[in-house]
Amino acid sequence: MAAAVTPSSIQRLSAGSNTLAACTFANTTDDADYWASGMKEVVGYWATGTDDPTQTKEKVDVGYSAGTFTFYLGEDNRSFILYVLYKG
Repeated sequence: MAAAVTPSSIQRLSAGSNTLAACTFANTTDDADYWASGMKEVVGYWATGTDDPTQTKEKVDVGYSAGTFTFYLGEDNRSFILYVLYKG
């Protein structure tokens, strides 16, 4: 069942008129969980797994809509870093 999750840490770096946020999610994120980040004017986003998944699906798919990111992981208890480039 999908649930709200929050990152264990967020690092922000200035990139000209944009900001790059590296959001770490640790072993508590399950398939279809979501994060209501509140980030607006997102330019781009991607995620990289930081764990060793037990199934063949190693990729971390991410959806975004109106400030909320949804994670499609293929298995539960994944760890990953979500990178978000946004204006501001």
